[in-house]
Order: sequence, then structure tokens, then C-alpha cells
Amino acid sequence: MPTEKCVICGKEIVASEVIKCSVCSAPMHKRCIDEEILTDAYGNYLCPSCAAISALEWLDLILSFYASSIRNEKRSEIVDRLRNYIKMLEERGV
Repeated sequence: MPTEKCVICGKEIVASEVIKCSVCSAPMHKRCIDEEILTDAYGNYLCPSCAAISALEWLDLILSFYASSIRNEKRSEIVDRLRNYIKMLEERGV
């Protein structure tokens, strides 16, 4: 029986240690996840990719509804942070 590899660390996972992403079923070691970051509001586990997509969907909603009420200085901060995230992802080969 083939073993699965953790999407976070890339190492093999024995069946008793595996946690699955509730969205895409990606396997992860329980010890590799930060439960505060990689769980949804209902306590379901998310892989880093699905957690990031979920966070972006949340940000989409906030910006769609409230973009006009965000002050200019805060808007600049948001844009700068988003640019930094894009740069980080591009540098890491995404």
C-alpha cells in the first residue's frame, strides 16, 4: 500500500498521523499544521492552498462591499501588502 506525502513538509505519513484537508483531501501531518491558521470557522482542517483561497474569498467580499469606505492611507497599505504577497509567491515558483 503506497504511503501518502504531507503537502506541507513533503515527508511520508503513516495512516495514524494523517489529517486530510476538508476541501481537497490533501494529506498533512497533524504536527505540521497550525490549527489556528489551518482550520475554518467550524474546526475543519484546511491545507495551506485551500486556506489561502478561503482567505482571498473573504478579502474579495470585504473589498467588494467596503472598498469605497477604506481610507486612502489604509488602501495604500493594503495594496503594498498584496504586492508583497505576489512577489513572495512568484519568487517561490508559484
